[in-house]
Amino acid sequence: MSFYMIFIIVLSGILFKKGKQMRKLFTKGLCYLMMFVLVGCTTDQDSLSSKQQKAVNNSIAYIKNSSFSSKDRINTKVISISLATESTWKSTLDKDSVVDESTIDSTDWVITIGESSGHDFAIIVCDSESSKVIGYKPID
Repeated sequence: MSFYMIFIIVLSGILFKKGKQMRKLFTKGLCYLMMFVLVGCTTDQDSLSSKQQKAVNNSIAYIKNSSFSSKDRINTKVISISLATESTWKSTLDKDSVVDESTIDSTDWVITIGESSGHDFAIIVCDSESSKVIGYKPID
C-alpha cells in the first residue's frame, strides 16, 4: 500500500505543475482509484478463519431450513461475527426453548447474517470448536 501512496504523491507533484485541466483529470482518477480500493477491501468473508467460515455456512443452512418469516429476504453476504457474552444463553433458543447455560461459553460466536437495520436478518449462535449451530436469538 505504501508504494501506491508514494506513486500518488510523486504523480500529483508533477501534474499540479502542468495546469488546471491536468488537476481535474488527476482528481477524478484519484477518486476512482480510491473507490476501487475501498470496494476491494470490503470482502469480510475473505478474512474469516476456516472454522468461522464453516460456522457461517452452517448458520446459512440453518436459516434456509428454518421457519423464519423473512428467511428469503436475508442477504447472506452481509455477515458480522462477535463473541458470546456470559448472558447470551438467556436469549438463545433452540427449537423454541432457551438453551442450557452450560451450552454457550465466551469463546462461542454470535453471527449476524443480513442487514440488521430492518428485520431481514438472523442472529445465530455457533460453537467455536465444532462450528455447529447452537441456536438463534429471536429478533424483537
